Amino acid sequence: MSSPFFDRLKLRSKLLLLVLPLVIIPIIVVALVTGFIANQKAYLGITQTSKDDLQHMAEFTIDLLRSYDKQFQDYRFDITGDLETELASASFANLKDKIKNKRVGKTGYIYCMDRKGTLTIHRESEGKNIIDATDSNGHPFIREMIEHKSGWIRYPWQNEGDAKPRMKIVRYEYFPVWDWIVAVGSYEDEFYKEANAIKSRIFWSTIILIGIVGCFATLLVVCASNVATRPINQMIETIRKVRKGDMKARMAVSGSDELAEMATAFNRMTDIIQRNQEMEASLAQQGKMASLGVLSSGVAHEINNPLGVILGYAGYLEGKLSEDDPNYKYIHEIKRESKRCKKIVQDLLSYARTPRPTLVLTNLNELLTEIVEFSANHTDMRGVTIRTSFDRNLPPVLLDGDQLRQVAINLILNAGGAMPDGGELLVATTPGPDDTVRVIFRDTGSGIPQESLEKIFEPFYTTKARGTGLGLAITRQIIEMHHGSITIDSESGHGTTVTVTLPLDYEELA
Repeated sequence: MSSPFFDRLKLRSKLLLLVLPLVIIPIIVVALVTGFIANQKAYLGITQTSKDDLQHMAEFTIDLLRSYDKQFQDYRFDITGDLETELASASFANLKDKIKNKRVGKTGYIYCMDRKGTLTIHRESEGKNIIDATDSNGHPFIREMIEHKSGWIRYPWQNEGDAKPRMKIVRYEYFPVWDWIVAVGSYEDEFYKEANAIKSRIFWSTIILIGIVGCFATLLVVCASNVATRPINQMIETIRKVRKGDMKARMAVSGSDELAEMATAFNRMTDIIQRNQEMEASLAQQGKMASLGVLSSGVAHEINNPLGVILGYAGYLEGKLSEDDPNYKYIHEIKRESKRCKKIVQDLLSYARTPRPTLVLTNLNELLTEIVEFSANHTDMRGVTIRTSFDRNLPPVLLDGDQLRQVAINLILNAGGAMPDGGELLVATTPGPDDTVRVIFRDTGSGIPQESLEKIFEPFYTTKARGTGLGLAITRQIIEMHHGSITIDSESGHGTTVTVTLPLDYEELA
């Protein structure tokens, strides 16, 4: 099946369009065939039962006549004269009443006639000769009954008041003792009334059954299509996320069918693409750092010399002027910004050309105590209380003291910058898992927004108005050169916790 309309449908709609007819059509066919067979069986059963009733009525009438004849014969031998005639007449009248009062269906009845066509027993026309009677089609059905003596006959008959003829079915039997024909008749609409009622019930039952089973089958097909297409829809959503650049999106893999195999292959392909992107980003970063190193090395001398001259003259002028002089603040601003420029150049050189650490067994607690005492007097730490919590059983750590001092001072000053109105900073050490130690810096400052956490270690990324964005990048670079790691846990408005983890595996580091 291929058409513009079909091609525009979603997969679930295509499944419903293809599967529903395969489910519904067999249900309808089976239900109709079953209903037809049940109707035929019921129709035949009711018809046979009705025919049997007519046959039994005819046989019943013959038995009555035979019983009367036998009774009359017995009276004839035992009684003589008028008494015999009177008794026979009374008994025969009683017999006729029984036969005439016997109903067949709603309007059917029993009648008897002799071979000349004279009605010997009849509800209305007793004694009348009807040998020449014909049905509504002009067929002489009485002569046919007299000729055959016994059998079935079916003919149309229209009574007074009827709008059209009605089909009548008659079972007739021959009573040879009196040369009579006994007929039991009933109209077909009454004869088949029960069969037609059953036929109607079977028809509506079949329609209702088709509706119920069809709805249930449709519901099952819809559920099955949802189950079948849900993994595909999830895959499409994942593909859309990856197409938008979310390389962390992965397809859920469950089972071992073709969809699971495709999801596994897609995830593997996405992993490869992500690794390639990371490698490209890393190579690009390394290229930038190499260029930065070349640039820093080439221009550092050219920049530092003029900065030295500017700082020298600014210091000289600052010494010559009093603080009340209107020009003093300008000289002071020149000196401060020149120092800032010099620090930027130094940071560039530090990041681009960070030397390998000189590892020495160091008492980490003593080193951090010195750093805390030095940093507490810095202008950025005004109003900040520094608390320490050092583990006394901490073993010596193999590290470069100067580089770690740079890391700790940078993290402490960053914490102080996040608490301009004062606060508390905790510096703690604790043993870590798998032969490591941890240095924890926890402040009560303003915290870091979630969107900035992912970029906080990128070079030149800063949230400060006067920052270079190299401090945390240099810090992570130093820690990674010590085979350690650094993590930041922060929430805007709820402070920041920085955890530095350093290994104790001396042999590997040495």
